[in-house]
Amino acid sequence: MSKEVSIVAVAHPAPGKLERFKEVVAAAIDWIRDNETGTLQFEVYEETGKDADDVKISMFERYASQEALDAHEQSDSYKKFFERVMAEELLAGVPQITRGTYACGFRR
Repeated sequence: MSKEVSIVAVAHPAPGKLERFKEVVAAAIDWIRDNETGTLQFEVYEETGKDADDVKISMFERYASQEALDAHEQSDSYKKFFERVMAEELLAGVPQITRGTYACGFRR
């Protein structure tokens, strides 16, 4: 059994805020990639609905261990990300977050 931990977070950007939300997420991912060696994977997927404001953003995160996830969630960068998202009102509601252990997969 793997000790890796994964998270899937699903967020709905507020109307008119999709591009700004993606900018803020991309900047956070750059920081995570460069500073959190325990973060093994962080990917963002965009699903468009019936109109431009009906968008769902799914974020898949994979960590080397629970300790790596804890370090991620306790970092100043993580806190600043959420402060920025809240201050700029980038989301329509609270993201849905599920946690589990990494089972299997591949990427080419």
